[in-house]
Amino acid sequence: MSKADLAGGCINFRCKCNRYDGLGSIFLVETPIPKPMDIVREFRAFTISYDSKDNDDNFKNGEAFGIPEWVAYEIKKYDGDCIPTKKRPKWFAEEDLIEIGIAPKDSSYVYSRAWRKNHPDWYIRGHLCMKLIAERLGNDAGHNTHTFLNAVPQRNRFNGGIWLDLEYLTAAWAQKYGSVWVITGPIVIDEMPSGYIGETEKNEMPVAIPDALFKIVVKNSDNEGVPDVLAFIYPQIGPGYTLKPYRHERYLTSVDEIETLTGLDFLTSLSDDIESCIEKQIAEKLWSVESDDFIKACRD
Repeated sequence: MSKADLAGGCINFRCKCNRYDGLGSIFLVETPIPKPMDIVREFRAFTISYDSKDNDDNFKNGEAFGIPEWVAYEIKKYDGDCIPTKKRPKWFAEEDLIEIGIAPKDSSYVYSRAWRKNHPDWYIRGHLCMKLIAERLGNDAGHNTHTFLNAVPQRNRFNGGIWLDLEYLTAAWAQKYGSVWVITGPIVIDEMPSGYIGETEKNEMPVAIPDALFKIVVKNSDNEGVPDVLAFIYPQIGPGYTLKPYRHERYLTSVDEIETLTGLDFLTSLSDDIESCIEKQIAEKLWSVESDDFIKACRD
């Protein structure tokens, strides 16, 4: 399993963290792109590490899950009243990865209208980097979010409900604080998927269904060189998903817990004592945001 290298900071400063000097014109700390990586693809708005047949998931001959291990991207403050957007493009596949049995085609996600009608909360293609967030960099960046390298099976109501709301919230934090980094991905308990979509009898690649999704959000703090960190875990089905306003605070967790559940290793660029300090912390509340920080879409 890939390790993630994420610069981070103390949450609520309950423990003593020394200053960490890094790189970046907007971020005062090292750019938090995870590493080492598996199959890496860089797009204009995001970077992904995709699961390969690397025999790191307890299968004798290795098995690709058909989903990314993580997706990382920066959201910067947008200078404008609304974000020009275009109609959603068709999802596209990566032919080189399809040929070696690592990435799925669209057929793995396709179900009949009758099935969807009878199972309204069945799994759909769920973005990890949102199209509207990528469109802050232009329509071409938004178009590229519709690669299956940026998708995992998500419950329909989860995808269009609390998860979507969190995506809007991360963008609002970028608007208020100037910039945030997001690292997000699936959680598959014990590296043994509880289910798959895709029918092998139709020559469709099985795509692992995550038990939950994680999201880590990083921003600069008043303590120069030590950013603030929020860590979240959302199960595919959870309490409060049908009730607005959504209570994201109930899904706050520690980086330690995400590491335990994913096998990933975050904050490795920090010294051991600072890393240990940060990873055990659980934030008590979300960062503040104003209604004006939510930038809507407008047709280009």
